[in-house]
Formats: sequence, structure tokens, C-alpha cells
Amino acid sequence: MTGVRNLAWLSAASAVALLLLALAPIPLAGDIESRAAGLVAPAASALRATTRPASDVLLNAGRLGELSRENAVLRQDLAQAQAELTALREQRHADEQADALDLAAGQLGARITAPVLLRDPAPGRQLLLVGRGSADGVRVGQPVLGPGATLVGLVVAVDGHRARVRLLHDADSAVAVTLQSSRTQGSLTGAGDTLRIEMVPSITPVTTGDLVLTSALGGLLPPGLLVGRVAYAETQTKELFASIRVEPLVDYDRLEQVLILTDFRPDLTLSGEPGTR
Repeated sequence: MTGVRNLAWLSAASAVALLLLALAPIPLAGDIESRAAGLVAPAASALRATTRPASDVLLNAGRLGELSRENAVLRQDLAQAQAELTALREQRHADEQADALDLAAGQLGARITAPVLLRDPAPGRQLLLVGRGSADGVRVGQPVLGPGATLVGLVVAVDGHRARVRLLHDADSAVAVTLQSSRTQGSLTGAGDTLRIEMVPSITPVTTGDLVLTSALGGLLPPGLLVGRVAYAETQTKELFASIRVEPLVDYDRLEQVLILTDFRPDLTLSGEPGTR
């Protein structure tokens, strides 16, 4: 609609201009021309104001293209900088985890750090695949530690450069443990998201918050490794054994690196377990 209106103004102005040229020889033409100019001037100004944005766009088209290219380059540089920053943060996190594991296990003898490569997706299975194997001195039965030198599982299978770790809360896991305060022995078994201690007589006093440590009973583990703390205990019941639930000291689902105690050789002959491979 605006374009039609502008065209009408332009046509009218052209007609007036032709009329003035035709009347130029007449004596009164000067006065008529002056008045006509006064009438046409506002229309000409309006026409210039209307067409100026389009002309500005045409004149600055090249500049807009240049700004667009510069903006694309800046965005690419920003993306690259963000990627580099992310990589540095991840490397720092990995280094901090490795340092923490080494510091916590400083008195535990030879050990190696292993990255967690994969988690077993099968329901009820709590197994990890780690990036160390027999070529690195890993053997079946060796303890696997998490942050704070806390026991998180045992090596159950090994090949040249990979090992499978069964976490303590796996349904097939069972390790000998000791309650720190009373020195009561029991068997720590997996119970899904939690752990429980079995084979503790119901008349045994158990304190909530008491630390749970590994036991050397059976020769499968070095004694004194942290496992968790007592979260719940029900004793003095009609049952033969107490009901004890243990809270782990680490989040098994967030393990990214673990520590394997490579100088520990479990005495599998005491437990009747099959030999290492």
C-alpha cells in the first residue's frame, strides 16, 4: 500500500513539473512555479524519507556481510576456547583424583591407578571394567580402593590390559569384616544400593556410626581397610543374628578411577576359591 502511495506522489510531482515547463513562457509562470514548488516540496521530502532506509541497506550491504563474517570467526574462536577450558578442567579433575588415591593409599604398598571404562548394565549386577590388566600386575582377588583408601570391590577377572571388578554392593559379593569398636567379625554382603553385615549374633551390642573394617579372616583381604559405617542395627531380637545395615563411605556410581593393590596376593587356598588367571 505504501509503495502505491509513493508511486502516486511521484506521478503527481512529475505531472506538476511538466506543467511548469509548459507554462514557462507565460508571464505569471514564475509565480505559479513558486507556489507549485511549495506544494511539491513536502511530497518530495516524504518520498526521500520513505526511500532512505532502502538506500541505506544497499549502501551498507557490503559492511553487513563483513560484520557477519567477523561474528562467525569470533564464535568459532569462543567455541574453541571453551573446548580447551573444558579439557583442562577434566585433566585437572583426573589428576586430583589420582593424587588423592595415591595419598590415601601411601602405606598400602604397591598399587596402580586404573580408569573406569565401563559399568555392567545388567540389572542387579554391580561390575566395573577398568583399564588395567595382567600386563600391569593385576591379579584376581586383589582389593580395589576408591577415594579415601576405602575398599569398593575385588578383582574377579583379568586379561592382558583389562580387569573386571565386582563392587561390594553386588548381590554376589561377600567379604569378611570387623566392627571397629567391638571387634566383632561378620560377613559383608551386597544388598542393592546398600550393604549389610550377616553372621553377627543378635546379642552383640552394635553402635550406629561404628566404622566397618576389612578382616584378615580367610586370607582374602588385608586387614584394616575402611569399608563403611553402621547406618542401622537391630539387636536383642528373637532372630539368631542381628540385622545390620552399612552405609558406604563412597558413592559407587561416581567412581571414575580406582586403585588396585597389586602387591597383595590373596590366599585362595584357604577359601577354596579357584586359582588366579
